Amino acid sequence: LYLMGFILFMALFSVSLIHMENSEHRQKLSLGNRVRFAVRQFNGLFNRQPRKSGGESSSSSQNANGRAVGAPALMVAQTPQANQQVDLSRGDTLDEDEEARKQLLLRQLPDHQVFRNFVEIMQIPRQTFKEFQIRKWLMDAGKELGCDVKIDAVGNLRIRRPASPGFENRPKIAIQAHMDMVCEKAPGKLINFDLDPIKGFVKDGWLMAEKTTLGADNGIGVAAALAILQEPFLRSGQIEILLTMAEEKDMRGAANIDPTLLDSDILINVDSESEHEICAGSAGGFGKILTGKPQRASRQRDEVPLEISIGNLAGGHTGVNIHEGHANAVVVWARLMDTLIHSGIKVRVVSLSGGSAHNAIPRQVDCTIYIPKDQEIAAKKIVQESFNEINKEYSDFESRKWVLGMEGAKPDSFRQALTIESTQDLVDIILQIPDGIDRMNAGDMAGVESSMTLSIAKMNPVNGNFQLEMFARSSSPSRLRFLDQRLNAIARSRNVKASQRLRPFPGWSPKADSVVLNKALQTHLRLFNEKPKIFSIHAGLECGVLAKTYPKLDTISIGPTILGAHTTDERLKVSSVIPFYDWLKEIIISSGSEAGLNSEAFREEK
Repeated sequence: LYLMGFILFMALFSVSLIHMENSEHRQKLSLGNRVRFAVRQFNGLFNRQPRKSGGESSSSSQNANGRAVGAPALMVAQTPQANQQVDLSRGDTLDEDEEARKQLLLRQLPDHQVFRNFVEIMQIPRQTFKEFQIRKWLMDAGKELGCDVKIDAVGNLRIRRPASPGFENRPKIAIQAHMDMVCEKAPGKLINFDLDPIKGFVKDGWLMAEKTTLGADNGIGVAAALAILQEPFLRSGQIEILLTMAEEKDMRGAANIDPTLLDSDILINVDSESEHEICAGSAGGFGKILTGKPQRASRQRDEVPLEISIGNLAGGHTGVNIHEGHANAVVVWARLMDTLIHSGIKVRVVSLSGGSAHNAIPRQVDCTIYIPKDQEIAAKKIVQESFNEINKEYSDFESRKWVLGMEGAKPDSFRQALTIESTQDLVDIILQIPDGIDRMNAGDMAGVESSMTLSIAKMNPVNGNFQLEMFARSSSPSRLRFLDQRLNAIARSRNVKASQRLRPFPGWSPKADSVVLNKALQTHLRLFNEKPKIFSIHAGLECGVLAKTYPKLDTISIGPTILGAHTTDERLKVSSVIPFYDWLKEIIISSGSEAGLNSEAFREEK
């Protein structure tokens, strides 16, 4: 057994060395740090546990600060003194291990519990449907704070802090966020989202990640909710934090929540992405897939394969960013193919892959096509010219320079491709599907009412079957039905199969007599001397889904400023976080206290 264990360790150690040689910021690690990294990888395969801050050991009765186990260990984690400036984006700390890198990041951020929590969360993998590590970490944190912790059958987590003495009859408040994050990476970025931490850096007042999504959606909300439980002088009624799973995929956590899990009168969702604003409503939506089985034929002797890639588009969230006019990479690809076909090039599609998430605007497409060898030069010229023209068309909406790749591939005589006619049919379907804003709101409620996004396009190179996945959103139930009818009509006219509505979720409308909305308005005016903006978001929030199970909940949604969610450009405005947290805390105090004392005043009084 010792010998087998040693052999397995050395094998993994060798793989880890190769991984580090190809990974950013690990090329200059000392041998000792390489060994420690290999040990962490070895342990992570079987029992990966998030590291606790402050050097605390799970087997010790006291942590590094002398606090006994059972106390809120996360609350006493100290931020290192900001005694040096470090540009993490350049990778100046290549010889530091992950723990040292985390401390360096903390130096760039304000010394506040929310940031300490969030930096810890960045170390923990939390892909959708793989939330077990972040859930375990949060459970441990709740138990250390003396809270009641419960998980339902789906995997949602509830942490309950009892009411302060004398506040037992005050309103019960829930703070709600989701545990999972969208995991996107830039081309060429080497990262294993199941094991590796998110590496962050601060630039020009924004917290960003190195060529990946940051996970501030909704990690910063989770961090703020936990920080509320860590407040030692907060007097209020019962406080619960509800942390749901799989929000980024289909909201199945919120949709299948145990009705007995939550016991609150007020729910404050912290998944909004604009400071000094209150979201009081959200759009409903659904997904839909069109599936086709086109005709194919083998490669002809005079045909050559051409690989085409389109990348570096802005992309974005299919709801929050839909009004910004960003290009859809799948639609751009279809326009290029249609131009080729109508220029007399005999195009046949071999493979197609575009988009990565149902709720993200596609920013990358990869495909292989067959074209006659004597048309190869002309085809490349047409694609390049058409690509440049479309890129210029979007220059006012996207500041980045798009990337087009074209290169020949090794011929495969046994590989089939769509026929010329089937290729045209596929292109036509993509161009017929509504993409972007469908209709704007009328009257005082400005913003997008309805939209549709073609979010994923893929073709199986083995059998040639293709799938096109759309995502529709609207605050109008009747408009959602109309968008569904349009997709069904396209499917019938093109002889492809249309699925039923997938992942449907309801919209959410504010209550006219909302107590928490009124409290949020009052506290914001008191804290910031101005009224917040009230709006309805063109995106799906779990508020509407949870309202089906808890119809009496009085609900609002707030949050700090996050831009570029679901993309590698995701960034968190550092200066917006503490004001957001202070506002959240004051809403809780105001909703549960007649005097409305803040925690500092209570501390002096005590």
